Amino acid sequence: MPLMTFKTPERVSWNDDASGHTFFIVVKSDTTSKWRANPKMPLDEVVYSNDILCFKGPLAGISLAPSSDLLQTAFKTTDNATIIKSILSVGTIAMSEFELDVDSQTTNAINAASSVANVASGAATNALEGVKGYLSSFW
Repeated sequence: MPLMTFKTPERVSWNDDASGHTFFIVVKSDTTSKWRANPKMPLDEVVYSNDILCFKGPLAGISLAPSSDLLQTAFKTTDNATIIKSILSVGTIAMSEFELDVDSQTTNAINAASSVANVASGAATNALEGVKGYLSSFW
C-alpha cells in the first residue's frame, strides 16, 4: 500500500489585540520560512493570493475580508503588499501534514462511483417503467 504525504497550504495569522481581530493570509506550503530568510523574494512565489482575511476573535467561524478602516487601524496602512509582509514577518504559521493510503482511497472512490451509477441506473429504469405503464393505460 503506497502512502503519500500531503501538506495543506500554510495559514499565517496575526492577532491584533486592540481590535480583537485575527488577520491571516494563505501561503504556499513551506514558503513562509523561505520568505523570512529572504524577504526580497517576490510575494507571488509565497502567497496564493493577495487576499487578507480576518476573524473577530480567535481563528474560528467565518472569515471576512476586512474593511479598509479596519486595516488602517490595525496596520496603519491599506496597502495589501505591506500588510502581507507584516503578517509574514511576525505571524504564526499553521499547516497540516497527513499521509493517505492512495490504493484504498482509490478503491473507495471507485466503489462509491459504482454505487452511485447503480442507483442512477435503477432510478432511470423505474422511471422508464413508470412512463411505459402510464402510456399503456391509454392503449
